[in-house]
Amino acid sequence: MPPKPNRKAMKMMEEAFNTGNLALVDELVAPDHVDKTPFPGTRRDRNGLKKQITALRKAFPDGKFTIDKMVAEGETVAYSWKLVGTQKGPLLGRRATNKTITHFGNGFVTFRDGKIIGHQATDDIRRAAAGKDVGGLLAKLGHPSEV
Repeated sequence: MPPKPNRKAMKMMEEAFNTGNLALVDELVAPDHVDKTPFPGTRRDRNGLKKQITALRKAFPDGKFTIDKMVAEGETVAYSWKLVGTQKGPLLGRRATNKTITHFGNGFVTFRDGKIIGHQATDDIRRAAAGKDVGGLLAKLGHPSEV
């Protein structure tokens, strides 16, 4: 698939994260999708992605995800994103703090036949889940870094 449709699909995934519209996941993500860096507590498949979106919407109901930069070449899209939101619900087993944070990350998505088949992310939520959150997301929210 040429880069332009892949970029459009990424903007639609941004919408899924901002609205919680899980039907977009079914539309955009292949059934055999594999996430190399799944959200803590989720599986590596399409249902794991849905669980991630649901968990983030519960934790940050006012959360606004923005894709800041995106480069598409062939079947791969590299992107950087930002989340701004207030923690109103639990996150990674931690209570809500009502703190507003700005959180950043980067990712790579691979497409095949117009569907997302793979994902890999870099952000500190994975370090947070491993108890290595020094200065990361949980610290921003006022939680201790131990899991």
